[in-house]
Amino acid sequence: MFGERSYPVVGMRDIGEAVGILPGSLYVHISSKEDLLLRIVERGIQNYLDQIEPVAAASEPAGVRMREAIRAHMRVLATTLEQTRVAFNQWTYLSPENQQRIVDLRQRYEQAFTTIVRDGVESGEFRQVRSPRIAVLATIGMLNAAAQWYSPGGPMPPEEIGDALADHVLSGLQP
Repeated sequence: MFGERSYPVVGMRDIGEAVGILPGSLYVHISSKEDLLLRIVERGIQNYLDQIEPVAAASEPAGVRMREAIRAHMRVLATTLEQTRVAFNQWTYLSPENQQRIVDLRQRYEQAFTTIVRDGVESGEFRQVRSPRIAVLATIGMLNAAAQWYSPGGPMPPEEIGDALADHVLSGLQP
């Protein structure tokens, strides 16, 4: 519902009707509408961290890890598209305290890609880029934008899309 109509528009009554519970009874399961949004957003980002952090920490060459991290992102996106759209676009409706929790998770995601780029530059597999952070943010921006155009019914499976995106990222990082 948050994905279809946006967080501010959806009320507890709407949520209750959708799940067949009286709005007052929802409070047995969640403390507030914001608590529900926070759970969706945290889990949405954690889905990506669960797949990408181990790839970033692996011992393979940086290019292999970058490709696998991008492919992992697309696999997660393919199975959590609606949750991802809410997690990436509606976290700003959270209170400042809860937004900080999300910023911390997002920084872990950024750090996973930073590790790969740093390792690649240090090993000579990647060229010295003017700004490693901009290279990482450009990669993440490209991946996050995929939530807007990816279609599970499209002609390419997520792994193939991941490879195509990785080709572009890696071509920009190669010496």
